Order: sequence, then C-alpha cells, then structure tokens
Amino acid sequence: MMPVHINDIYYEPEKQFCGLYVAAKIAVPDFDPTLELLAVLNESKVCFLSISSHRSNDVVHNFVTLDLTDKPKLKEEIVEKVSEKFGSRLTYLECADSGVPGLIFNVNGYPVILNLSGRPLQVAAMTTTGWKNLVMGMIRRYGADATLMLWNMGSDFGEAHGKILADIRGLSDRNRIRIGLAVLQALGWGKFELTECDEFGKLVVIRATENFEELITREMLDYENRFLLGFFVGLVSRVFDKACRGTEVKCTKLGDPYCEFVIR
Repeated sequence: MMPVHINDIYYEPEKQFCGLYVAAKIAVPDFDPTLELLAVLNESKVCFLSISSHRSNDVVHNFVTLDLTDKPKLKEEIVEKVSEKFGSRLTYLECADSGVPGLIFNVNGYPVILNLSGRPLQVAAMTTTGWKNLVMGMIRRYGADATLMLWNMGSDFGEAHGKILADIRGLSDRNRIRIGLAVLQALGWGKFELTECDEFGKLVVIRATENFEELITREMLDYENRFLLGFFVGLVSRVFDKACRGTEVKCTKLGDPYCEFVIR
C-alpha cells in the first residue's frame, strides 16, 4: 500500500515508527549529547528519519524519529545502550511508539514529521487559548445557537475527514476510525480510544481524555462537547456511508474519568 496523507499527517501503513526522546547534561568539549546519541544509532545500524535538538541551560533535548519496522528488539537495545553510555548525565529517556503503524508521533502524541511526499501543506493550528476565545465569542454573540453551530462545524469537518479515510483501500472500517482518531491525537486534540466498533457501524464508542474542547470550557459545567460530538458523528457517518446519531454519555466535568461518545 502506498504512503498517503490524511489531512496534514503522513501515513505509511507498512511502517512502524518510533520516537526516541533523550535529555542529557552537556559537558563541552568532553560530552555532546547529540553527537553521542548519533554514535549509538550508528553503532546499532539504525537509520533515523529526523532529529530535532534544543538546549535549555546545561541540558540538551534530542528527539529522533526512527523506523523500526521488523526490528522491534532494537528499541530495547538502543535504550540500554543510551542509558549505559550517558550514565549520570542522562536526565530523561523515553522511546515512544505511535500506537498506530504508519503514523509518526513525538512522546506527547503530536506529529514530528508532516508531508514527506514532496507536497508540503501548511498546517494552521491554534492553541487552546485561541480555541477558547473562538468558542466563548460564539457563545457570547449567539447564545444557545452557538452549540448547534459548533455541532454543525464539527460534523462538516468530521465528514471531510471521513471521506479521506473512506477512500483508502485495503483497510477495515474499524481501522479507518482508529487511524482517524490517531490523526486527531497527532493534531493535539486530545487522547482518544475506540472501545467499541462493530463491523456494520451500528455502534461506535469513543473515549476521550485531555480533549481540547473540555479543557477550554472547563468553567462552563453545563457545556457539552458539541464540536467533538459533531465531528465523531460526521466521521462515522462518512466511513460507514450512512446517517448516524450520537450522544455524549460520560464527561470529566461530571466526575467521570473520561468523556465517552456513543454513535449509532
């Protein structure tokens, strides 16, 4: 299957990517964490796809994207070698899988590599503060009608997202939904889990934690996640090619451990 783009996220289904995050103290000229990390990767004969590095005081933070397809044992080997070589200089080490083969993430679940096909697209993003200003402005101007507007916006967005997924051949509809949720996580919308999904799309259950809509409306206890609900309904409707309805049955604002959405 050929690599494709899902919105602005690069997806190559035959690959298993991994993000290696290493933070270590620098001691120039005796110990350069970036050079030492590259030496470990070279010794292990691992090709990396990207590396980003920045320094904060005397600590250097390196994030490397690795292709460990068919080499799962190399991850443990690299972690062991880095720990041994860096010793007491090491302040943080994590090797994070994407969770979905073919998608590239950093340790927080957000994207590291976008658009490797040579057709780069601009990624327009807002912080949670920007989203909060947008949503609060809509509620202030349009009152109760704002929630319907947000639902419709989410639904339209979800349908467009679902169309891209539906056009990818060789995937089950369940996997299309899973990949769609992974892309949302890559975009920083939150963390999502597909807990139920029958093959006919009669019941789909999605759990969300740290989702951006809940975060920006935390002080509005009676607010439901209308944008996300609309998105999930639009996404599932498009993937299964039939009209669906959805409800939010659990919410962290009510003391639940997660927000849960049921689409039928």
